[in-house]
Amino acid sequence: MVGTAPAPDSDAYPLGTRIAVFGKGGKTTLARALADRFDLAFVELDALRHMAGWEERPDDDMRSMTAAILDGSQQGWVLDGNYQILRELVFERVETVIVIALPWKVMLWRTFKRSFLRALKREELWNGNRESFRLTFFSKSSVVYDLWFRRHHFRNMAEEFTEQIPGSIDTYIIRSPKELTNLYERHGLLRRRP
Repeated sequence: MVGTAPAPDSDAYPLGTRIAVFGKGGKTTLARALADRFDLAFVELDALRHMAGWEERPDDDMRSMTAAILDGSQQGWVLDGNYQILRELVFERVETVIVIALPWKVMLWRTFKRSFLRALKREELWNGNRESFRLTFFSKSSVVYDLWFRRHHFRNMAEEFTEQIPGSIDTYIIRSPKELTNLYERHGLLRRRP
């Protein structure tokens, strides 16, 4: 049964019912916690992008699929993902944006640790895909490689998003692990493994 969410400014939804979480080093865990806490749909863009065998969904298909999912989630949603090709589409629909812009070394450590454990456990991510040590640490498609070689981008993430996000959208920039913990505590969020 499809229900109608209370008004976004209601006490039941202090962050609204359409939330996007961007950044690195805790994005997915936070997005899942928000979706669980406020009973909103969890939309993980990596799961849409990476088809079986790590084949990437084409950009146009990705845009139309994402728009359909967001527009079809009547109760509301929490979106998790950093895809530049979807930013405008998301900004047209979102009420609140949370950007995790931790210090770069913290992002690198958290990403490394998470990826190492996923590779070690051969954990399934999306559509049958699994991280491996070769993929995670010795390929150009590695998230660790990406974080290292685009470190300037990640170090300036807060400023980039501040310039891009329209002023009508509530925006929270999380710049430290303490600020992230405070967000969890303020909204009664629980961390769980993705």
